Amino acid sequence: MEAAITRALATHSFTAIDFETANELRSSACAIGVVQVREGQITDTYQTLLRPRQVRVSGINYSVHGIAEADLHGAPTLAEVWEVLRPHLHEQLVVAHNSAFDVSVLEHSCRDFGLPVPLFHCMCSVKLAKAAWPHLERHRLNHLADYFGLPLNHHDALSDAVACAEVTLRALRSGLAFPFSFKQRELTAGLAARLSKQDRVRA
Repeated sequence: MEAAITRALATHSFTAIDFETANELRSSACAIGVVQVREGQITDTYQTLLRPRQVRVSGINYSVHGIAEADLHGAPTLAEVWEVLRPHLHEQLVVAHNSAFDVSVLEHSCRDFGLPVPLFHCMCSVKLAKAAWPHLERHRLNHLADYFGLPLNHHDALSDAVACAEVTLRALRSGLAFPFSFKQRELTAGLAARLSKQDRVRA
């Protein structure tokens, strides 16, 4: 799988994802946006609301994404759309803005529905952005979208996933030699420390 992911990095081919959650539970995924990128071009997108096992939307989550309980009663469950989603995730390079959150939501939601967690490597576009553009004060998705002039309907799952994909492409094309690590699932884990060590060696 490492060889396939190395090729994916070289050709700028990956899947960007974004989850929204209904409440404080990581198993409460209520929306997902998926963007397929092949050889540096967006080739496919997918978006759907998701009905978690317990349909309960907290006030704070609603204030973020505007998805109400009434919107979810007729939505499919993760299990019902799994055959559509799985090919975009299994044995793929997956990117998310703050990947620790989105990967955790994916794992918890899969387990809640008795689905196997797909095998993949991932990258965090926050860490990529911080490495590529350290001069920027903020690296939240909306700030990066403003900086690059990207359209963004923040906390719409597909819009966030598209912006994540565009930021990732810009980072990969920045000319920076990212010292990715295949020792764990997230290639960008510990990226800042490895870059610092790389700089010290050069000095």
